[in-house]
Amino acid sequence: MLLGITWQLARLVATKKIDLNDCPELFRLLNEGEELSDLLKLTPEDILIRWINYHLRAADKADRQIKNLGKDL
Repeated sequence: MLLGITWQLARLVATKKIDLNDCPELFRLLNEGEELSDLLKLTPEDILIRWINYHLRAADKADRQIKNLGKDL
């Protein structure tokens, strides 16, 4: 139980600081046909998932995409 609570707190702290105003280079995470306003509507957790998948594709690991920050990691 304690480990679960610790994980939730760590995830909250990690995703709380994700902001497009602080990291303007996150525009690279836009999917084809999306605009920056679409990316601004995403939750910090969804932006982090896109960031991880972006780097997996860049490392030629496109077959390894995540859908959540839970058991996929």
